[in-house]
Amino acid sequence: MKMYRNILSLILICCLSTTLWAQEESEQETLFGDFTITNSGGYLAPSVKLSAIEGDFATFFGGKGGWLINKKFMIGGGGYSLINNLDVAPENRVDPNLDLHYDMGYGGFMFEYIVNSDRILHLLSNVLIGGGGIEQDYEGVGDFESSKSNFFVFEPGAHLEVNVAPFFRVSGGVTYRLISGSDTFGITDSNLSSMSVALSLKFGNFD
Repeated sequence: MKMYRNILSLILICCLSTTLWAQEESEQETLFGDFTITNSGGYLAPSVKLSAIEGDFATFFGGKGGWLINKKFMIGGGGYSLINNLDVAPENRVDPNLDLHYDMGYGGFMFEYIVNSDRILHLLSNVLIGGGGIEQDYEGVGDFESSKSNFFVFEPGAHLEVNVAPFFRVSGGVTYRLISGSDTFGITDSNLSSMSVALSLKFGNFD
């Protein structure tokens, strides 16, 4: 899954570059009228998600971030990787003689809407749209041919956020990971789709 880790790293680097953008008041003409950017900033947020795959406990770690517009909208990206050793059931293994585990990662573009950002406690909703991959893996076997596939992911979420400091916020909530198009042996889209409990630590410019 080195390819997926590289993809996640690239997404986070792109998010970091957006936090360096700072714009004063500007006005743009759009199809829906004039849109004024009164302020902008950005943030980066390491994140953890507690979820399930095929009914087993699964922990994902990664991050998200992007450009924050008018304290209401965030446009950016995020990526997550499965970090706990999730064993493949014997009847679902490509090779029943090996103790196989799942290796999974996903990421994509993210959009976020924040309600009353200046209040200590406020609500936000977001959605991740992108792709990823999953495979059966076995450490230490160089010529092992893994069963792997890519998939499309759509993950909306709702969260509560606390303003801890001017540069630091903590958000927690729930998301639902909807997977489509996977074709890895022994596991289905419905096994990969699941609700998650998410926690993020946001660092950046929120003014």
